[in-house]
Amino acid sequence: MQSVFIELTKYIFAFLMAFYVLSAYRGAIIHKEEKRKGIYIQQYLLIFAIHFLGYYVLYIMKNDARYIGFYFVQLIYLIVFISFYYILYPKASRLLVNNMCMLMSVGFIMIARLNYDKCVKQFVIAVLGTVIMFLVPWLIKSVKSFRNFGWIYCVAGLVLLCAVLLGNKVYGANLTLSIGAFSVQPAEFVKILYVMFVASMFNKSTTFKQTCIVTVFAALHVIILVLSTDLGAALIFFVVYIAMLYIATRKLSYAGAGLLAGAGASVIAYKLFSHVRARVVVWRNPWEYIDTSGYQICQSLFAIGMGSWFGYGLCQGMPDKIPVAEKDFMFSAITEEFGLIFSISLFLVCLNNLILMMNIASRCKTLFYRLVAVGLGVTYGVQVFLTVGGAIKFIPMTGVTLPFVSYGGSSILSSLIMFALINGMYNMRQDEGDRKDG
Repeated sequence: MQSVFIELTKYIFAFLMAFYVLSAYRGAIIHKEEKRKGIYIQQYLLIFAIHFLGYYVLYIMKNDARYIGFYFVQLIYLIVFISFYYILYPKASRLLVNNMCMLMSVGFIMIARLNYDKCVKQFVIAVLGTVIMFLVPWLIKSVKSFRNFGWIYCVAGLVLLCAVLLGNKVYGANLTLSIGAFSVQPAEFVKILYVMFVASMFNKSTTFKQTCIVTVFAALHVIILVLSTDLGAALIFFVVYIAMLYIATRKLSYAGAGLLAGAGASVIAYKLFSHVRARVVVWRNPWEYIDTSGYQICQSLFAIGMGSWFGYGLCQGMPDKIPVAEKDFMFSAITEEFGLIFSISLFLVCLNNLILMMNIASRCKTLFYRLVAVGLGVTYGVQVFLTVGGAIKFIPMTGVTLPFVSYGGSSILSSLIMFALINGMYNMRQDEGDRKDG
């Protein structure tokens, strides 16, 4: 009987996630808040259903009562988070908040399946990050001078990145900075400072001289990341700058010049760094190096292929065979046990987030806030693309995480702050609309 139930859950998970995606995109095309209320209720039911079913299966398969207690703690967290956010910020984008809760729920389930202790740590950091998230929209509304701190953002970001050069190496790259028993990944937070810096500088002026100054310091961020051999973050910073440059200046010539410079820099990085060459070689033909450097990507492809449409079932596959599955290859681990329908739906939820972010950006009247929204949205979108693209061998693996889903305290904390900033700007836009109507 138990095996029959586990077999059925494969299909239930897939259909629940597919229905959630439908509700997310329906909500995105409906503009009146009154008509969205039914969609919100559907989303809540689907989030809680997937979360409950996931932990129930974990309890059955692991035969460990800890999963029951942990489930209820997370359930209380989700209910309190959704309720308090709606009470404090009734004009926030509830679609964005719901998508974030769905992604976190799936992440908690999969991390708990791979490593219970790591999931507990992830959950604790998520709770702390939520407290910060509650404060961010209020700060944006209260402190108008954020747009004037461009050089502070720049200096703080560069100092943090330089500190990483002295940090610990992780798979050939300088990624973390250890502080006592804790380790942080500064690049996750510098992404936010970097976007704020570029937005602040272009908000002051978009003259040729100002553009050159901003470009030099933006390039300095990327160069330090390249020296740290954190190529994933370097690529994110580069693409984000090109997007913000075009939005600020509306000049295709600037964007084109930036892309050409980026292409040239990529060739130089390939020539200079063996770490980059190794990743490209493995990407081209991982099977030739399956016992060495290609083992990770080969296991990822095996997992995706074996998962098929509905997956093996939660706790039925072998995602732990993929090295660092809970970080870089969470998409592959999910596909193996939940199936392609579920993982494609998960990707579409991420795409829905990007659409919502760009929609919020388009509604911001102030250039600073519009640029911040675009920068954070592109940061999120590129990170998702790099993670999923690397897992399926569409592009070389860059070692970035899937926001809200992959394990990583710095990653989930920075993602919560990014989404809080976006929602803060959405709140401001809504307030502007109310004042105009009044």
